[in-house]
Amino acid sequence: MKKILSVLLLMLVAQAHSFTPESGHWWDPNASGSGYTLEIQDNHLFGSFYVYDDLGNPIWFTTSGFLDGNSYYDSFVAISYDGSCIGCAYQAPETVLSSYESVTIDFLTETTAKMTFKDQAPIYIERFNYFLGDELQKMRGEWQLVMDVSNYTNDFPFIADVLVFEQTEIFQGDYLVTGCRSETTDYNNCTNYALSHNDLAAFYDTEYNELVAVVRDDANHYIAYYLKTGTDQFDGEAYSYPVGSSPNFDAEGFRVRGFRSASYTFVATETGPSKSTSTQKARPGLASLIDGTVIVKEQAMDQTKAARLHDIIKRLEARLTNK
Repeated sequence: MKKILSVLLLMLVAQAHSFTPESGHWWDPNASGSGYTLEIQDNHLFGSFYVYDDLGNPIWFTTSGFLDGNSYYDSFVAISYDGSCIGCAYQAPETVLSSYESVTIDFLTETTAKMTFKDQAPIYIERFNYFLGDELQKMRGEWQLVMDVSNYTNDFPFIADVLVFEQTEIFQGDYLVTGCRSETTDYNNCTNYALSHNDLAAFYDTEYNELVAVVRDDANHYIAYYLKTGTDQFDGEAYSYPVGSSPNFDAEGFRVRGFRSASYTFVATETGPSKSTSTQKARPGLASLIDGTVIVKEQAMDQTKAARLHDIIKRLEARLTNK
C-alpha cells in the first residue's frame, strides 16, 4: 500500500521569494527593438543592454554586481565605446560610468522584473520567449521534479517525479496540456502503460498566473502540483489526495522545484536537447508522497481562490477519467 500524505497548496505570499531568476534575453514587450541580456551565476549578475541614446543612436551599456538576497539587484551602469569592429585588429574599448550611473532590478518572478535606471520611470521587463509558445505550449517536454521533505527524519530525504507534457488539447471547453509521469528513464515519451496508469493534465490559471497539474498517482490517489512556471524551471507545492475527495486548503504542501530535462522536440522526435541516454532497464518504483504529520498553515488560503482551485482540479480529474 502506498504511503500518502495529504498536503495542501502554497499561499502566494509564502512563495513570493522562493524562485530563482532566469538567465537569458529579456525585453520590454511595449518597446520592441531594445533588449537586456542578464546572466546570473551563483549570486552574481552581469548585464548587457542594447539600447539607444537621446538621438536614437545605438549604445552599449553593461552592469555587474551581486544580488541582494535572491531577487534584488542594485549596481552601476557603464558605457563602452571606441572598440574594434568585427574582423578588425583588436582595440580595447573605453569603459566609463554612464550618465544613468546606476540600475536596480527587482525580480518579481523567474521571468518578470521591474528595472529602474537612476531618476527614470520603471521599466517592466520579461524573459523573451522566442519559440516555446504560450503558457501551456511551453511546458511541452520532460521535466525532472524534486520535493523538499528534508525536514523529515525517516529514510526519505526527498521524493522525485518525472513529468512528460506531450500535447495541448481542448477538453470540455478547457484548454489543457496533457501527458504522463514517465514510466522509466528509458522512455522520453508517454507509453501506453503510463497513459493508462499515470496520465496527467494541466491548466494555466490566468487569474493567478499559475499552472495547476493533476497526475494519477495510483488507482486510489491523485497528486496535484500548483506551480509558478518560468521558461525552464518551476517552483510551487505538491499534495496527494484520495480519488473522490477534495484537498484540505488549511494545510501546508510539500515544496517542489522542477527543471526541464528534455525539449519537446526530443520528446516528439528523439532528436534535440535532452538528458543523457539512460542504460537503466529495470522499472523503478513509482514515488509517492510519504506519511507524516499535516502541517497547518499560519494563514488560510483565500476562499475565493480555494474554490476556484477546487473547480480547476475537478475539471482536470474529469480529463483523466474520460480518456
